[in-house]
Amino acid sequence: MIVENRVAGTRITVWDVLHHLENGWPVKEIAEILGLSDGQVQEAADYIHAHQAEVMKVRQQIEQRNSRGNPPDVQAKLVAARARRIQWLEQRRQAIAG
Repeated sequence: MIVENRVAGTRITVWDVLHHLENGWPVKEIAEILGLSDGQVQEAADYIHAHQAEVMKVRQQIEQRNSRGNPPDVQAKLVAARARRIQWLEQRRQAIAG
């Protein structure tokens, strides 16, 4: 069952399934990689087919949003988090090297 564009009981969206379908993946492999049953993938594929105009319109909106990248404040937080992680890793390496 598809609920609010997601496979019921999961965080997998119809766009996750669409991506793999468009790349020629068989249902069985999509199910395996996304942790779904074959039936759940087929339900998503059926939903995509039945609601193609809506699914593709939202997909275009998602792609436009992704192409804009992160807002500056979010990007700054990501850069700071990466710097902290690198520092922590270096401290761990030094501690292990003793």
